[in-house]
Amino acid sequence: MITLIVLLLSLTFAGLTLAVFSIANTVDQTSVGFIYLGNYEEDQFGSILTREINTWKQNADYRIEYQDYTYVIDLDVLEFDLNQTLTNINRDQDNQAYFVISSTNRLDLQNEIIAHFTSPITSTLDVNTFFEDLLSDFSDLRNRKVYNLVDYLDESVEQTIIYQSEINLLLNADVEKIISEVTNIQISANERFSLLDKIGDLPLTNEQMSIIASGIQSISVNTNFSGFIFEQNYTLPVWAGPGQNVRILKVNQFDFTFFNNFDYDYQIEISKTNDTTLEFSLIGYPLITSYNTVPVFQVEIPFQTIYLDNESIDDLTPGVIVTETDTEYIYQLLIQTGVPGQVDFFIRTETRLGETPVSTKLFDEETLPINAIYYQNIVEK
Repeated sequence: MITLIVLLLSLTFAGLTLAVFSIANTVDQTSVGFIYLGNYEEDQFGSILTREINTWKQNADYRIEYQDYTYVIDLDVLEFDLNQTLTNINRDQDNQAYFVISSTNRLDLQNEIIAHFTSPITSTLDVNTFFEDLLSDFSDLRNRKVYNLVDYLDESVEQTIIYQSEINLLLNADVEKIISEVTNIQISANERFSLLDKIGDLPLTNEQMSIIASGIQSISVNTNFSGFIFEQNYTLPVWAGPGQNVRILKVNQFDFTFFNNFDYDYQIEISKTNDTTLEFSLIGYPLITSYNTVPVFQVEIPFQTIYLDNESIDDLTPGVIVTETDTEYIYQLLIQTGVPGQVDFFIRTETRLGETPVSTKLFDEETLPINAIYYQNIVEK
């Protein structure tokens, strides 16, 4: 019994001793954001906070981003409210800093954001929510914050029609089949788009797939999309043309691909204009940078002249061309006019706001020549 009593007294004494020392050695955890105040008296808080906030403003990075444009926010637009911060400090807690923004600074910052990202895009900007988030992040003294402009735009902005193009002279059967199978195709953000990956499993012919690819090509060249890889039709179908000429062969893996290097998805909508015409629309967040792609002639490919024997033509044949030599008469009748082919480079001119335009080659197209064909009859004198 004596031993147990001694043991209990020893344990009690040890517990009390540890408790006293633990209380005596407790560290004051008072702070404002990352600024630690636990080692200071309250009358020192003001000078410490003022000094550290000024240092923080010099090093913090706050910016707004949209596509490949960035606006760096001047942190001096918000003023540190020392009195309110001191009033709301609670000992042994992590407290927030208080900032205010004057109506003048608020309007100036709003106008600079609109000017930087252009008014058509920022017309639906939710200014109130943005400034609420800005003040909240300031109160936590975050060192770095990137605001995505699209988070503060109305959802309708994402439905902007950027470009539209039509493909006509189509067979009605092709128009109806395409519309019945696909009316919307997504171009994913920061990915390489592949037409075969998107719709290659649909029951569409190579011709119908080629029509879709060509329509997408025509609305994609004047965008930020790059790295176009495709095969072309060297003999143009009636519906094809420059910058609207892609050949798809599923078995041979003739695909149409390009890269979308923006952080936003885009949509391609296909609609029927009439029985022989399809309209292609590129829909998504509008572009700030201007893109203009044009074919630039490089070299001509000469055509050949082919003569087909035809003894039925003579000097009485309408449109006949008669050439006389010392030994014979040559009768020729043009049945197909020759058209030279050519090679064009499609050059995109990219013009960023306030910068010098930059031109780059997207791809090249080769148009094969159309041979001239004559009926010919040679009669000896």
